[in-house]
Amino acid sequence: MTVELLSTADCTLCDNARQLLARLKKEYFFDFIETKLTAEDPRYNQFLASIPVIFVDGKKRFEGRMDENEVRRVLAEERRPTRVFYIGKFLEALGFLTVALGLMYGLIGNMWIDLYFFGGGCGIFAMGRYLERKEKKRKSSTEEKNVGGEKPV
Repeated sequence: MTVELLSTADCTLCDNARQLLARLKKEYFFDFIETKLTAEDPRYNQFLASIPVIFVDGKKRFEGRMDENEVRRVLAEERRPTRVFYIGKFLEALGFLTVALGLMYGLIGNMWIDLYFFGGGCGIFAMGRYLERKEKKRKSSTEEKNVGGEKPV
């Protein structure tokens, strides 16, 4: 997800928006681009009256004074994970649990059960990690296509 802030020099609302996005970037993990508009910029006359302006994935979402809760809501909607991502996370947790169970059997002294649980847990974890990474890659490539295909308003 890419968030672009259009701002101008000496703009307190722009400073507030920049600080808000810097805080939210830690929670929502987006790429942040700030564009300082100057009189030479072709979008200068179009957006001068509504500065600051925030685009999320190329779509104009906010202008002027911004409510933090509303920005949070929009960013959460844009970044909603899919079912495959959650299945991957579940398999990772199940893999950790299985490995831990195998290690407990190893402490009891049953080496073969320990080996089965450890190997199975590693396999389950690896499958979960694979699904999670595959879904992240698919989502980021879809987002790149959308950003490249649409131009801001």
